[in-house]
Amino acid sequence: MTRKQAVRRTVGALLIAATGWYLVHTITSHWAEMRRFDWRVSPGLLAASVGLHVLVLAFGVLVWSRVLRHFDHPPVPHGSLQRIWFLSNLARYVPGKVFQFVAVAQLSRAAGLSGAVLLTSMLVHTGITLMASIVVASWTLTGGVFRGIDPRWTGVAATVAALVSVHPGLLNRVLTAIPKLLGRDVIRWNGTWMQGVGLLLLAVANWAFYGVAYHLFVAALAPVPWSLLPQMAGVNALSFFAGYWSPLPGGGGLREASMTLFLRPYLPDGVGAVLSLAARLWTIAAELIGGGAALLLARATLRPVDGGATEEVPVPPAL
Repeated sequence: MTRKQAVRRTVGALLIAATGWYLVHTITSHWAEMRRFDWRVSPGLLAASVGLHVLVLAFGVLVWSRVLRHFDHPPVPHGSLQRIWFLSNLARYVPGKVFQFVAVAQLSRAAGLSGAVLLTSMLVHTGITLMASIVVASWTLTGGVFRGIDPRWTGVAATVAALVSVHPGLLNRVLTAIPKLLGRDVIRWNGTWMQGVGLLLLAVANWAFYGVAYHLFVAALAPVPWSLLPQMAGVNALSFFAGYWSPLPGGGGLREASMTLFLRPYLPDGVGAVLSLAARLWTIAAELIGGGAALLLARATLRPVDGGATEEVPVPPAL
């Protein structure tokens, strides 16, 4: 084990201990309050939230496919992208986010696709998704945990930053770093600024749909009025953003701790902690259902062969 690996493991262990202590302490210190809380378990709302969550993940594949159009790559069957997307999402739960991108490369190679281009397009899509999450949270959470902050400043600032980030000049400057990681030639983004803005709007819309799914999930367990839908969308988006930077699998720890904090203005602390842990199971359930459906609907993928024809490539049994 190198010194760098040892430091990473130590940081990861400390983060697990810190977030675990925070969640357990929050729940135990508010145990009496949680017992008095008006829990309302609604199987119908819970099932609807999971179903909508799966559709949100599938919509993310549509956005990714539109990102991919702006790279030099032959058209990819949508079923192939769905399978790669959902299975690589499950790889996020292997320690280290690099495994998700390694999974993309391996699944792409198995389907006869360019792993380097698909990986680069996923990185661009991830960046756009993260910027969109900040835009949504900036406009919706200023009255909650960030009370007192003027949304006209935070929302406008986040929106302007997101619009600048999708400029082709900036995107291609960032992409020049990819060859150093992949050992490949520079892969350029061929889209215009307006096409980038269109993708950003699609990502914002996806976060809005995700917010509805998250609100249904929370409402399935606790009495949350529909008037809090924008705030719930912001809580979900900003928790995702925070969790993405966690060194733990699937954003573990930071996402749950952040969600507990962001729910504080709307629900008791202990309830927020329980909901943040339940939200992890909710997300895993949606990813498992989506991954299973993707495998059933894409038993084979199409791969270009000589002469422009296509041939079916069975999905490897190991996948």
